[in-house]
Amino acid sequence: MELTQIVFPFLLGFFSLSTQIFLLREFQVQFYGNEVIYGFVLGFWLLWGSSGSLLAPRFRLEKRHLPLLSEIAIFLPVLVFPCLRFVRFFWGKPFGETLGLEASFLTSLGCCFLLSFPFGLLFYLNVHFLQGNLTRVYLLEALGAGLAGLTVDLFFIPNFSCWQSLAILGISGLILIFFSNPFKKKPILTAFIAGFLLLLSLFDFQAQREATRPFPLIKSHDSPYGRWQIIKIEDQITLYQDGLAVASVPDPAEAEEIVHFALLQRPEAKKVLLIGGGFSGSIEEILKYPSSTLDYVEIDPDIIPLLKTLLPQEKQSIFESPRLRIHHLDGRTFLTKTAEIYDVIILAVPEPATAQLNRLYSREFYSLIKKHLSPLGIISLRVSSAENYQNPALIRYLNNIYTTLNSVFSRIEVIPGDTNIFLASDGPLQIDLDFFVSRLEKYQIETRFIRPQVISSRLSPMRLEKLKTRFASVTTRANSDLHPRGYFYYLAYWASQFGLSETRILEFFFRIPAPVLILLPLFLVAAIAAPVFISRGKASWPSLPLIILGFTSLMAEVLVLLWFQLRFGYIYEKVALLFACFMFGLFAGAFTGQKIPLARTWTLLVDQAGIILILIVLLILLPLQISSFVPYLFLFLFGFLGGHIFILSNLPLIRESRSYGLGYGLDLAGSFLGAILGPPLFFPLLGLPATIMSLLILNASCLLVLLLGRVYSHE
Repeated sequence: MELTQIVFPFLLGFFSLSTQIFLLREFQVQFYGNEVIYGFVLGFWLLWGSSGSLLAPRFRLEKRHLPLLSEIAIFLPVLVFPCLRFVRFFWGKPFGETLGLEASFLTSLGCCFLLSFPFGLLFYLNVHFLQGNLTRVYLLEALGAGLAGLTVDLFFIPNFSCWQSLAILGISGLILIFFSNPFKKKPILTAFIAGFLLLLSLFDFQAQREATRPFPLIKSHDSPYGRWQIIKIEDQITLYQDGLAVASVPDPAEAEEIVHFALLQRPEAKKVLLIGGGFSGSIEEILKYPSSTLDYVEIDPDIIPLLKTLLPQEKQSIFESPRLRIHHLDGRTFLTKTAEIYDVIILAVPEPATAQLNRLYSREFYSLIKKHLSPLGIISLRVSSAENYQNPALIRYLNNIYTTLNSVFSRIEVIPGDTNIFLASDGPLQIDLDFFVSRLEKYQIETRFIRPQVISSRLSPMRLEKLKTRFASVTTRANSDLHPRGYFYYLAYWASQFGLSETRILEFFFRIPAPVLILLPLFLVAAIAAPVFISRGKASWPSLPLIILGFTSLMAEVLVLLWFQLRFGYIYEKVALLFACFMFGLFAGAFTGQKIPLARTWTLLVDQAGIILILIVLLILLPLQISSFVPYLFLFLFGFLGGHIFILSNLPLIRESRSYGLGYGLDLAGSFLGAILGPPLFFPLLGLPATIMSLLILNASCLLVLLLGRVYSHE
């Protein structure tokens, strides 16, 4: 095999996946990444990739265009990523404000067209270049994507920024393309693209400074957990994570609110646990209670050293207190590993904007917290609210937190305001003015903002009664790991801040009965498949499993990642290996599939039955404690059967109609549906078990069609 026949398909997979990873990270920064945003980006990426593969024959592409189109695909991020960084100015939003669903939808639509459509064309062109050897292209593309996942997650993300990584990868790819090009080389064009990539990396921080104006950016740092940016105005430092302000230093008002409403309930607490939120001064406030020792859990080990370089010496010393222990772990993982019992646990974590964060607001997590509380122990958490008017979406969101806490603890109190403080315990709780004032005086706790006037305003009888009335007006079911309702309620509240249209879309899906949602994929797949089958006749019937395969693979992959996360904590450091297992499974399945004779009826039936069997086993294991090896095995098996089915289903399409891009396009079209429906809708509305049931019905229907002999009636 010539080097050229290896390099171009391999680079297709490598650059397609690496560009997609960096695009998702950049969208996470610009659009406050949650499952809706991820669904837009993944969905449109797959849609345009599918379109490029399906429409490629209309472009009259020739083999000699392969190197040029590959270089163009490497160059396009130079145009797209700077535009994405400054896109908020197009939508009239300054740095620090969240962009709405309309902006997210249209921006992802345009960016993915420019970046993904050429990769779809390249898949077709690579197959054409290899004289129709789709199997070899698919094998090398899967291998390239698998290695890209490992390389980007393990090497580039920990060591380089997004733009720097794109430049290094792009220049390396250009060198490979130049020396592997069997046609006429264009050194000037190659040097031109390499020069622009170099400029992209050199002006990364300068571009960030321009994008944050009028706020002065003094430092930026990309960690595996997101992009940290620090704005400093006089003596005030504001810390941004992925474009949203998470803390100001100093911010005594927030620190006092986080700490004192909880600790004044148990002022003689011996052991306190703070999960997140230690930047604003809350550590200092907790240590005002002389009998308390503090365990502080912060998942990102980069942030405290980053902040300490900017803080005055007296503020740095607080992190060296002998009464403070810092643990760099996910909060839930920490509680599963420690045997400590605490008197007060304070949650200062982000709100459940994603399925990842939802696990810190679930009934199972609160039950885990309860196991680590003393008999009179108390948990406190703080979430967004509105001081005077709470819209229906906000009330449902707050009510869901109350309902979930109430399913674990016998006593719940809520302190209203611009933020709501939830206190939960099996012991006594008091929230009246005299109680808090007397405790502040008795224990000589000095505060600047938690003072009688503020407490009196927040705890006015009218405000408390109004909140109780609003809570009683709605009913929600408790949030849980396998039924992550909490993050859908938060998404509805988040969408309500941008306009009625966004809210109505989510409300529409919320009202759809569960049985209809479960059957929805079946109808959508049929709608995609029907035009293809009608126009191409019997020759297209083997492509039916491809659409279902694309939908099932993407849904199952995300589902297994969430399952892994629920059982073993945050998956940032494991994403590379988990994804690589799936991609190497694709490689192994495709490699095995090419050895199967064309008389393959029984093999495709066995593969489809295998998908169903794996889904059944996954459904059984979902609520159980498992070995960490099991999710890796599931992803490899899904990948193996997916690669096997892809090759076997594509063979007749190429043999009978030379449709190099049809099968690939249908596979991506199915994946597009999975990206749009799965993470933002199916998982929170149906829950993980019902989502698996939906996949079972879809795949069982496909198997039934195969068994009836429709697919192979021509054989």
